[in-house]
Amino acid sequence: MRLPGDLMAQPVMLLGRDGEREQLDGVLTAARHGLSGVLVLRGEPGIGKTALLDYAASAAADLEIARVEAIESEMELGFAGLHQLLLPFLGAVGALPPPQRDALSSAFGLGYRGPPDRFLVALATLTLLAQTAGHRGLLCVVDDAHWLDRESAAVLTFVARRLHADSIAMLFAVSDPWDCPTGLEDLPGIQLTGLPGPQARQLLGADVPGLDEEVGQRIVAETGGNPLVLIEVSRELTPGQLAGQAPMPELLPLGHRLEGRFLRQTRRLPADTQTLLLTAAADPTGDPGLLWRTGHDLGFAPSAAAPAEADNLIVVGTAIRFRHPLIRSAIYYSAAPVERRRIHRALAEATDPGRDPDRRAWHLSEATAEPDEGVAADLERAADRATARGGWAASAAFLAQAAVLTPDPGTQARRLLAAAYAEIAAGAPAKAQLLLNRSRGHLGGRRHNGLAKRAQGAIYHALNRPAQAAAVLLAAARDLAAFDVRLARAALLDALTAATISGPLALDGATSLEVATAARDVPLAPGEPPCPGDLLLDAASTLVLDGHRAAAPLVRVALAALEGDRSGSAQMLDWLEAGCQLAGVLGDDAGMYALARRLERQARSQGALTALATALIYAGIAKMFAGSLDAAEAYFTERGAIEAARDCDCNLGNLMVMAWRGRATRAEAGQVTQAARRQGQGWRLTWVEYALCVLELSLGRYREALANAPGAFQENLLVSAFALPDFIEAAVRSGHHAAGQEALTRIAGQVPAGSSPMALGLLARSRALLASDAEADALYTEAIDRLTSCPSTVQLARTQLLYGEWLRQRERRAEARQHLRAAYMQFEEMGAAGFAERTRLELVATGETARKRSLETRNDLTPQEAQIATLASRGVTSPEIASKLFISPSTVDYHLRKAFRKLDVTSRRHLAAAALADS
Repeated sequence: MRLPGDLMAQPVMLLGRDGEREQLDGVLTAARHGLSGVLVLRGEPGIGKTALLDYAASAAADLEIARVEAIESEMELGFAGLHQLLLPFLGAVGALPPPQRDALSSAFGLGYRGPPDRFLVALATLTLLAQTAGHRGLLCVVDDAHWLDRESAAVLTFVARRLHADSIAMLFAVSDPWDCPTGLEDLPGIQLTGLPGPQARQLLGADVPGLDEEVGQRIVAETGGNPLVLIEVSRELTPGQLAGQAPMPELLPLGHRLEGRFLRQTRRLPADTQTLLLTAAADPTGDPGLLWRTGHDLGFAPSAAAPAEADNLIVVGTAIRFRHPLIRSAIYYSAAPVERRRIHRALAEATDPGRDPDRRAWHLSEATAEPDEGVAADLERAADRATARGGWAASAAFLAQAAVLTPDPGTQARRLLAAAYAEIAAGAPAKAQLLLNRSRGHLGGRRHNGLAKRAQGAIYHALNRPAQAAAVLLAAARDLAAFDVRLARAALLDALTAATISGPLALDGATSLEVATAARDVPLAPGEPPCPGDLLLDAASTLVLDGHRAAAPLVRVALAALEGDRSGSAQMLDWLEAGCQLAGVLGDDAGMYALARRLERQARSQGALTALATALIYAGIAKMFAGSLDAAEAYFTERGAIEAARDCDCNLGNLMVMAWRGRATRAEAGQVTQAARRQGQGWRLTWVEYALCVLELSLGRYREALANAPGAFQENLLVSAFALPDFIEAAVRSGHHAAGQEALTRIAGQVPAGSSPMALGLLARSRALLASDAEADALYTEAIDRLTSCPSTVQLARTQLLYGEWLRQRERRAEARQHLRAAYMQFEEMGAAGFAERTRLELVATGETARKRSLETRNDLTPQEAQIATLASRGVTSPEIASKLFISPSTVDYHLRKAFRKLDVTSRRHLAAAALADS
């Protein structure tokens, strides 16, 4: 609320707001002392949010201040609010890490290097603000945040949630109630209500000398103590009514009547001033130059603004601002449609098509009442430019408006489908669904229906409903097969991916088996060269339908095609993900890691955070099976940061690492299971079972290990490749030899000739567990030989442990000690505490003394301190750690200093000596 005259004095403006001011002061104090704070002011229009923001800005004169006032008509222009907030600091963009710099530049149209990923834009914003705050602290103020465009709202919410030790205070004001979620709902906030009676009467009395006591009480009661309404209502009444000398109206001018009061105020102004106000209300930029150019055609001069300024409706400065959003909306929406179209056409003609083609196209669309392909085409081009900047919500808005103005039904349907895909990319699947529903009445024929179903599948995938996604994508492929085999096969590959994700939660008719069967019925045309995606689809389908031996040659061909294709295909990220899956299914841990690293590099270069999260889980699994638990934990930690930023955190990777360390708990496993079911990620359920099986094996509890062994081997072939040997160990050691033999038969069928050393080594070890004494010795030796030549030190150590146990039981103690010592040293080195303790006890049984591993100081660190310290111990810089964990470098340094104190070290080079990397 901004009041004129003597009410601009802060003590009057802030009557009754002592508690709120104290909270604001607390946020500012934290920023001054190197920490950060966030506060969201919520309340109805006029309740005093802006007055409190003004107070905070005046109290923060010693800090750098960035402020933005979001505008309703800019909600469809991607990154508009963020650009306004960061405008004073854009000179420092060049100092950002290159991926962040490029992402932010692309988002703002300062330079194009591909569509920016929103998370990289958010990380760039966090880094830029933290750098700015490092000089003297920073206050960021966002007024009317409910009108931010979705891209800006997502970025600023991300930043607000990641602040810690950055010397940044962030304040938001949001109208309440507000139906459109901004992402700010869960942040700390203040719910503002009307002023208490005494303070409300004091405020009213300051504006109306001689106010009658009973009149004042009625105004306060009926306005609910809303400061803006108090003042505006009092100004609507006559002096006689305010003094109690004339009767009061039966209804005071509240709510819509208050808007009517603003309209009556504007309609008393000269005609050219009214036109100026309507033009300013229609223009989101607030650019005076544009307003005066438009006025030249509409018949008003800059002098026409004076009466509106005198009536305190607008403020003219470097930008044109309305005193309150209610004034803007009342003026704009009360105008006749034909008058609004006239204003928008004039604004379009005054907008430079070279400098701001998108805004010009939008104004033209608002000026057009009938279908017009020319205007619709301009909007579609604007959508393409918005997509290039990563402004997916803006792209969707442009395309949806283009569809309204499109005369041809087929083109209209195409634009609506494109708008739906843009909303999916914008993270708004519900809006995408509405657009898809609108398109259905314009779809012509089975091909368009197939495209619509494919869009529906993408919506389900975005909603974390992979089972439904697989079903509808399968239906889409069947519709598309008669018209475009390539599109149909692409839909089938998407469907097979979705079915794999849903795993045991798949719907009848859309399991991996049924999707693979359908894929076999949609071959490429004879002579048509296959792309890597086609080869991957054929290999994956054969794997599901015919098993490992039949699929192995096709997998090798597909992976070779991937290796040979270094193009920038838009589908390459999806293909690399499928390649990781197939390599892992065949037990090729080295191949899976190589593909995961390539996927990681490409995802980072493109700023594709979803693909990066996928790469990190595969790389982490490969490192986990290689025994590099610290490296695996680093991969899973970074993935966890990405997932947390996307509000779909699951912590599966960390659960698996903790299981190998012997420190996982069933409570943690239960939390991961609940999250997986909630998110429809059925594949994770089998990995939770795998983690519990490994945990129990490490502790020597074989019956419990067998009870927890994954039961969905057929659905999750990647787990099957690595977990069946564990199942066999648990079965044999708990006396269930028949179950172990059945699993061995399955493994033997999954490991064709020429398989990876790991696959062949695990097969030999599994055979040894079930073999006679005469055969077991040679099989254990073969397993050790094969595993020695692959990266998996953890599987080698486990094989040496099993062989040592077998030798001890046959009184071959000296030989047993040799293998047990080697296993114990490897388990100790990799931090597999459970297996290390199992091995130590076995060594003691051979007559050798083995010291029990002691707990480390690292256990005193918080999880985030441990993550940061571990990365720093490997030489990773603070900016690199910040990028991995989606926090600012100053927050990294804050946690690192705390880790130094707890570990009693003074520098990064001492961290390795503190055994962080091996714990």
